[in-house]
Amino acid sequence: MAKFVFSKALKLVSVALLASSTLAVNAAEREADDCTERLEKYLTTLRDNVASDYIAPRQKEASQKLLDKAARLKANTEYHYTDCAVFDKLLF
Repeated sequence: MAKFVFSKALKLVSVALLASSTLAVNAAEREADDCTERLEKYLTTLRDNVASDYIAPRQKEASQKLLDKAARLKANTEYHYTDCAVFDKLLF
């Protein structure tokens, strides 16, 4: 009887953990949407820097490297970076 109660309790705990992790993933997805607009604005600024005739060549190179890094992070299949993570990695 004790084994039966223990196994039921174990199943309930595992279901609770699964539900809480699902909620955490949904919260992380919502958080990523908060940074999408800022990331796109930053990438647009970098693209404008690369295309501009009035920006120093060294600044153009730096902007292009950041664009390449952003593309690499977004294309990563091993780990899915949220827009907030990409934005943070570009700034720091």
